[in-house]
Amino acid sequence: MKRYIIIGITLCCCILLSAQDRKPWPLRVLNSVKTYIDSSAVRGIDHNYIQIPKKPWAVMLKYRANDMDLRSTSTISHEMLAEKNIDGEFNWETAFKPRSESYLGGWIGYRGYGLGYSFSLHRTNGRNFSIGATGANYGVNLRMRRFFTRNLEAHMWGYENGVTFDIPFDDTETWDDIKVKTFIFDGFYMFNGKRFSYAAAYDQSSIQLRSAGSFMLGLMWFQTSIDYARPLNALLIQLLGGVGRIKLHEGSIGVGYSYNWVPAKNLLINITAMPMLVVYTRTKVHLYDSNYDIFLDEGEVSPTGKYPVPDDLRWQDDITLEEVSSVTKYGKPSLNIDARASITYNFNRYFINVFGQVNHWNNKIEYNKIKLTDWYVNASLGFRF
Repeated sequence: MKRYIIIGITLCCCILLSAQDRKPWPLRVLNSVKTYIDSSAVRGIDHNYIQIPKKPWAVMLKYRANDMDLRSTSTISHEMLAEKNIDGEFNWETAFKPRSESYLGGWIGYRGYGLGYSFSLHRTNGRNFSIGATGANYGVNLRMRRFFTRNLEAHMWGYENGVTFDIPFDDTETWDDIKVKTFIFDGFYMFNGKRFSYAAAYDQSSIQLRSAGSFMLGLMWFQTSIDYARPLNALLIQLLGGVGRIKLHEGSIGVGYSYNWVPAKNLLINITAMPMLVVYTRTKVHLYDSNYDIFLDEGEVSPTGKYPVPDDLRWQDDITLEEVSSVTKYGKPSLNIDARASITYNFNRYFINVFGQVNHWNNKIEYNKIKLTDWYVNASLGFRF
């Protein structure tokens, strides 16, 4: 939290730059940064297409709707079950679905350089933090999100002793929390920064006067951790092949196109699409074991001293969970999608903006497949000063 406060203080200090003639060296440095930002904002642009507002600061009140679909599909093969003297194969798909969240927060920025923070209105420990910097030809964004959930949907199918089964489990809850953290950093370069302004559509530090588009080169780093390794979730972990924690890291590069359409004065509509080639994938799963075994019949005890799960909830009183190993795998190149859209209306020093983004990732390690779709929509009311 300290680093967020430091960033905020640094931004706010720019307001003090004109307070005195002989400034301390920190203010002189900030003044140099301010001068560079002001000059780079107008350098090389076509003013028939792009307007730079005279008021450099912008503050926004933001409402955000966010949803995530994280699916993990595990296969307990015939060979694995044969070790337990079971003739069959189990497939188990789990969707860790937090409730669609609503967030309220704000953003403060100076000519496209700023930070934002929002909190969940449903008190589910959800938090979003973002840092952005957008120039005439480039942009970088950092987004972090964390939340807890117990909501999931599940689907089991397969066969046992020649009998097939297909069982859905809708709107179910885990016995204990599932903790998810995501970190997304993306940067891009615009080849037509002279007439096309990405900032006009996504942080309103400039105004697009005429329609224009640009090809874009993009880079993205994505990582997420899913942790449900708690004793009360031990039975779920067994169904997922012993996996209790998952860490994903992906680096990708892409080429796409972004277009700003100005159908009327002060109105701007943007669409951006960028296929991303994943060039680096690292997946690490942590495997756990328990003193109970869901595959044992009543009264049976395994050679390692495990017991069958009782029909009632007595197992919760003495269940244990222990990490036994971890597996790391580097994946093959794959294709992901980054898509965005925005609508902005400017009037005097005020503006209204609605924009959304969708990201989709795929990953696989051994007997476990992971698919993640994350989307959000922001609605904001802003003021320049």
